[in-house]
Amino acid sequence: MSGLLAVTQRLLPANEHGEVRLALDVRWWSFLAECGFDGVPMPLDPGAAAKLLWRTGCRGLVLTGGNDLGSAPERDALERYLLRRALERGLPVIGVCRGMQLVLDAFGARLRRVRGHVAVEHRVTGPRGERTVNSYHDWAVLQAPPEFEVTARCWPVVEAVRHRSLPLAGIMWHPERADPVHDEDAELFSEVFGGRNAGGDPGRGTRIPDGRGDRRPAEVPRRTGGPHAA
Repeated sequence: MSGLLAVTQRLLPANEHGEVRLALDVRWWSFLAECGFDGVPMPLDPGAAAKLLWRTGCRGLVLTGGNDLGSAPERDALERYLLRRALERGLPVIGVCRGMQLVLDAFGARLRRVRGHVAVEHRVTGPRGERTVNSYHDWAVLQAPPEFEVTARCWPVVEAVRHRSLPLAGIMWHPERADPVHDEDAELFSEVFGGRNAGGDPGRGTRIPDGRGDRRPAEVPRRTGGPHAA
């Protein structure tokens, strides 16, 4: 299996020429290389992105940061589509910052505006103790859906999660902005995506609603309200 990961991108406003562009922090490539992977940037068109994901043999999907949910509807639609398709095929997914928000929102979590989490460093507490991480978000979840285990908090804000049966995780900090790369972040990517430091099958088809591990297609809950709806 290839060491390629599909990576979504930030959507920029149209410029003076009417061009709509996508952007990605160049530090993502060095971070992924440290984890044993290479990235494939995803286009904005859902069909083209899915075709590229399958044809390149990507072994996982990274939903990156930037753009609050609801502020870039085209990106929201792309990432919700890719999330559904990835989990239908048992493809592992990690959401970073906005990406984690989108994952939790898709499972019914309520996002709330929080203070003191933009352009700061703060302590988070998880199973391995405390660590300092960067923070660039003003929306967050205070309670994760029951399908998820909370693996880090900056109390009361949920800062990291792992799905209880799916190859699906999220972190609210930006691992690509840490210099040097933090060992725990590299280990997470390697474990979820089956990289050089992890063995076994990186993912398998699982139904989401009841959390049972089986070979049936995954089913991502469909939201009926807005991105910050309860």
